[in-house]
Amino acid sequence: MQTLVTSDRKAWIDNLRWITILIVVVFHIFFFYDNIDSVPIFQKLGSNTSPVIPGTEPVEYASQVLPFSQWTFAGVFQYAVYQWFMLLLFVVSGICAKITLQKKTVREFLRNRVTKLLVPSTLGVICVHWIAGWLEASIFMPADVPVAVKIIVSILSGTGGLWFCHVLIIACLMLALVKKIDKKNKLEALGEKSNLLVALLLYFVMFGEAQVANVPMVTTYRMAYYPMGFMLGYYVFSSEKLLAQLKKFGWIFLLAGIAAGVCYIFKFYGIYYAKYEVLNNWLSVLYAWLMTLGILGFAQNLLNFENKFSKYMSGCGWGIYINHITLMIVINYLLIPYTSNLSIVTIYIIELVASLSLSIGLWELFKRVPFFRYVLYGIKGKNKNA
Repeated sequence: MQTLVTSDRKAWIDNLRWITILIVVVFHIFFFYDNIDSVPIFQKLGSNTSPVIPGTEPVEYASQVLPFSQWTFAGVFQYAVYQWFMLLLFVVSGICAKITLQKKTVREFLRNRVTKLLVPSTLGVICVHWIAGWLEASIFMPADVPVAVKIIVSILSGTGGLWFCHVLIIACLMLALVKKIDKKNKLEALGEKSNLLVALLLYFVMFGEAQVANVPMVTTYRMAYYPMGFMLGYYVFSSEKLLAQLKKFGWIFLLAGIAAGVCYIFKFYGIYYAKYEVLNNWLSVLYAWLMTLGILGFAQNLLNFENKFSKYMSGCGWGIYINHITLMIVINYLLIPYTSNLSIVTIYIIELVASLSLSIGLWELFKRVPFFRYVLYGIKGKNKNA
């Protein structure tokens, strides 16, 4: 039985976070066998050790738009979610920061964020996630590379999805700096006056931010775009006035976002969605922004409830995010001897069931062990929840 929750408890935010994390998990399931504009990790490994997996035969890697006849469900799914799901998590993180700072000082907030974000993305990588990096390094690096070099590469590549922690901690530091300068909270007062028109026009801000401070090669580190999403979450989308308007009219943005998404996929399918030429395009940013606005409205209408399952998933969502990529790489590596006899759909199902169940299982195990609870999830003391 589920219970509706009043807006001040923000149950819809908790539900939106864990559902988005599950979308991230499904995205990565497809990603490791993706054949769009690049040789996927485990297809390349398969080509060196066993026949190519049925259903993942490579298209011509020419970085060109592909005709509809060459589209796949896995490919369309990746294009459909990649532009907005991490932006949405940053915006939601900004809203959560506003709620947290109503109860804590900036110093307490930063201390908590440093532990929660930096510990898993540094010590956690050194202690555990380097394993995934080692397996990936074994795919791409020659056998005669010195072990010391391979270890360093393994640690760096073992970061995986924890780049989110690195960018988010920078966003938190930016917020602390802005709040230190804006001691009278004039920006917060201004943000409270935001309306739907302001929210829509902020697209131009996001488009501008998408063009700057992008780390070469590692395109997840968009050091202006994602932090700006966080800041707008804090100053603009935490406004009860704006949230109420999105709750009422968000479906318009959602429909517009879906329309923009269809145009975006037709325009770019076949060109890797994480290339800056795609990421920074006006249509890609518009699609991401409209979907973010629409989903914030959608979530308030349909996700503002609590039940045992939703509470549990809200509690373990962080563990799933931290664990899933490393586990997927290990699972895929172990599957290599068998992949020539399995369809790609079977592999996807095995990967989904195994990675999700193991992610939750390891979360339940490690959160009970103080060392792993701290190193892997950044949780100090006796508190077992993220």
